[in-house]
Amino acid sequence: MRRITSRNKLAVIKTCLYLVDLFYWITGVVLMCIGISAQTKLHDTFVVINEASSGVPVIITFVGVIIVSISSFGAIALMKSNHAMIKVFTGMLLIIILIEIVVGISAYAYREKLHRNLLRSFLKTLDEYNLESQITRGVDDLQRNFQCCGAQNYTDWFNTTYGYLNSAVPSSCCKTVTRSCGRNLSKDTANINQEGCVEKLKKWTEDHIAFIGAVGISIGFAQILGVLLCYMLLRVLKEDYANL
Repeated sequence: MRRITSRNKLAVIKTCLYLVDLFYWITGVVLMCIGISAQTKLHDTFVVINEASSGVPVIITFVGVIIVSISSFGAIALMKSNHAMIKVFTGMLLIIILIEIVVGISAYAYREKLHRNLLRSFLKTLDEYNLESQITRGVDDLQRNFQCCGAQNYTDWFNTTYGYLNSAVPSSCCKTVTRSCGRNLSKDTANINQEGCVEKLKKWTEDHIAFIGAVGISIGFAQILGVLLCYMLLRVLKEDYANL
């Protein structure tokens, strides 16, 4: 009777762990898809925002690969009911949880510094507009997508090489694109997006922070639950081994 109860307990714990591991695997695949998609579609925009930011999609993809690898290892460990492999899987989950906590705290602590660095980098990038094709495409895409102009506002363009030579802002600053929409701004700015791109990006991040936080909490919960279930599984396997 005790043996049957132990087997039932083992089956329930393993089923729960399989479900948690499946969720973890799906999360990894989603991150990989997001990273690859961002790298192919938004690379120019990331370069404009910050030279270091162009590596963000690569990092997201890499994290996805790690999560998929760990979850696959966990599935094999569960199928084999191997003590050593389950312990390694548990250790991996604990290490990732600690890394996530450190990264989260660091990002929160340095958020204002990151904002200032973004502003400086963007102002520097604007001066290279129309000189490098990748930067030109990136700036235009960013200004069109976020309906913004310049770093802090449209007047930033007057301090750039493009603004000095053309006495204008790019057409991507215009609400409605016409032949001369970026010119004669001393007379009329009604057709120009007034707000700067850095502030728009900050607002966009704040608007999406709840979703990002919910995803992060879900992943963290799955990891903690996985660690607890692994601990329970190891105990049941140890009891089974002792009763043989």
